[in-house]
Amino acid sequence: MKKIFVLAIVALMSAGVYANAPSVSEKVLKAFHETFTAAENVSWHEAKGEYSVRFLQSDVRYIVYYNKNGKITGSMRFYKPSLLPMNILSELKRSYAKKSLFGVTEITSGENVAYFVKMEDSKNWYTIKTDAYGNSEVYETLRKQK
Repeated sequence: MKKIFVLAIVALMSAGVYANAPSVSEKVLKAFHETFTAAENVSWHEAKGEYSVRFLQSDVRYIVYYNKNGKITGSMRFYKPSLLPMNILSELKRSYAKKSLFGVTEITSGENVAYFVKMEDSKNWYTIKTDAYGNSEVYETLRKQK
């Protein structure tokens, strides 16, 4: 009897999770599946008539934003520095030679792309903001705890 009760609770909780999942329009789903054919661990969210989808594809984590017509309005990608465009990677290695590369957050909004690259040395974490041309600046510095 106890097992049945536990299973019933689990079933109700699962139903609640699926009941709150957004109903994504066919236009948005079609646009997503045409663009991201190998997406895994897909999770949809809806806010103010727009959609965001989180997923993993080719070892890159994505958050992609769609309007109700299926047009991408922005995106974020999280990946290893080795996947940066070569001009940016070489410029970062040259300009910040005493720091180690750690990770990248790429933010796209319209036609604008910005790369936020995490780097470190023995004392600090740094966020370096760079554009598509390799122009960069220290965006944030955080002291490591001892």
